[in-house]
Amino acid sequence: REEAMDAAKSATAEVFEQSAACGAERAGMMECLPERAVFAALLLAPLLLGMCVAYATRGAVLGWYQQVRKPWFTPPDFAFGPVWVSLYLCMGYASYLVYEATVRANKAVPVVCVALYVLQLALNNAWSLIFFNARLWRAALIEICALWIVIAACAAAFARVNASAGALMLPYLAFVSVAGGINAGVLRMNPEFADGHKDNRANKKKE
Repeated sequence: REEAMDAAKSATAEVFEQSAACGAERAGMMECLPERAVFAALLLAPLLLGMCVAYATRGAVLGWYQQVRKPWFTPPDFAFGPVWVSLYLCMGYASYLVYEATVRANKAVPVVCVALYVLQLALNNAWSLIFFNARLWRAALIEICALWIVIAACAAAFARVNASAGALMLPYLAFVSVAGGINAGVLRMNPEFADGHKDNRANKKKE
């Protein structure tokens, strides 16, 4: 009987231990869920916003942009999509690295990092609307210069928190430099199209 009692106690103890282990595992999974949600949100937010703006400007990209003269270093049209997807994912991951580093240090994310990151996103998407939809190339050139400065400041602010986060912003800065050059080249090479003017040559042909 004593052996049976000992066996029963041992079995009961094992059941409790397994239940406690399962409970701890479930608690860990629940703690991971918010972290994964934050990771997904920060990673995908720039990409989703960029896709919305790309959809809004697709008519201009497939329309007048195909007709204007462009500088020699302009990438082929098919390259822009993959490049921007990669850049948006890089900046999204950079923002997550900053968030992760500050959380691990039990600190709040620096306000300057948040402000510069949100500002560069706003300027980035505004440039597309100004350049493509409004066709205000002079205003777009000024705006993209401001964007370049904000991205550089954001990369520096990120690097103070996490070196990898700052480095991930550098390809984005480089490509915005190329986009600024394209903006300037299109403005210089196509004065008849500038600031929303219609194609004067096309009108002359019709006459």
